[in-house]
Amino acid sequence: MSNSDSDNKNKRILQIIPNMEIGGAERTVIEITAFLKNTNYSSIVLTSGGKLTEDLKKLNIEVIKRQIDRKNPLSIIKNIFVFKKIFIEKKIDLVHVRSRGPAWSAILAAKILSIPVITTWHGHVNQSSWFKKKYNSIMCKGDALIANSQYTAERINKIYGIDNSSIDIIPRGVDIRNFKKSNFSEEQIINIRKKWNVVDPKKIILLLPARLTKWKGHLIAIKAINSLKEEKFFSDIICLFAGEQKGSDKYIEELKKVISSYSIENQIKLIGKVENMPLAYRASDIILSPSIEPEPFGRIPIEAQASGKTIISSNSGAVKDTIKGGLNSTGFKVRPNNSEALAKEIKLVLQMKESELSEIHKRAILNVKNNFSLESMCKKTLEVYNRLLISK
Repeated sequence: MSNSDSDNKNKRILQIIPNMEIGGAERTVIEITAFLKNTNYSSIVLTSGGKLTEDLKKLNIEVIKRQIDRKNPLSIIKNIFVFKKIFIEKKIDLVHVRSRGPAWSAILAAKILSIPVITTWHGHVNQSSWFKKKYNSIMCKGDALIANSQYTAERINKIYGIDNSSIDIIPRGVDIRNFKKSNFSEEQIINIRKKWNVVDPKKIILLLPARLTKWKGHLIAIKAINSLKEEKFFSDIICLFAGEQKGSDKYIEELKKVISSYSIENQIKLIGKVENMPLAYRASDIILSPSIEPEPFGRIPIEAQASGKTIISSNSGAVKDTIKGGLNSTGFKVRPNNSEALAKEIKLVLQMKESELSEIHKRAILNVKNNFSLESMCKKTLEVYNRLLISK
């Protein structure tokens, strides 16, 4: 046991997140709290609720449910007192907040009680208006600031003038063990393909696993697939959009209209949310991530690489770091918001030798293992906790 671990025995960490629905920040909360169970820290989660609270309960993590996902000024002021009461009653030693709305309440309450606060910037760092910039600036007011990528840190530096040396850059990580080929039987792969109504084993599956929102690039993928109509392999490919459909009715209708206008209903299908993503990657051939806006991090590229699958992604945001290019490439990057560039790369991949792709896949798995592992993310986060609690 290190001195810092010994000094921080039985310290209580409170993770604050607006809700525990499906998302990268929410998954990170589960991963961090699970990791803390094997340390001297106790972990508690404060949230409004959500599907993933069940995952926390399975881990025997204490969950406190309060209405903390409202952004209006009255709710923020009210929550200062709600948070202060929770901090005292639960004897909280450190607060880790992962969203702007509750950050206002959490930081003000914590300052009253002299409790250190960490903020993690998971999402986009934008300055669409003076008000938005001011509202988001609370994420820079804690005792430590974590950015989920070098790209996010650079955006914080540019907009808020926070020097990179004052930001802890901790990329999100994945547990590479969950994506091992040996985890999945041929029967499981056949069954999930049947569920997708892809029964022909010769079909080449292109998987776009992202929530159904415009900036994730579904329309770019549709146009790219359409431009491949004249290729000999066209009848063999099928592109699946896997993502939560709830609340996306208008966008789904738009996608279906475009697909119908190109008469490519047999090539593109919306399959809804997939529960077992490692199996979905394993059952697919090419993974697409054609986001039209820069990804602050993006789990798809590292999960695809961890699976040893071919990833084709927009070359912007954190993807510039998560996918290696050049001679030792671990995937393929294309110009954002450009369907022709995406189509060209899909064609290139489908014409490559299996041996060439195999080498790329091996490097991809190693890239994730060395740079984007779950263990590394958790250990680096723990180092920030230790640093703040030692200086407390």
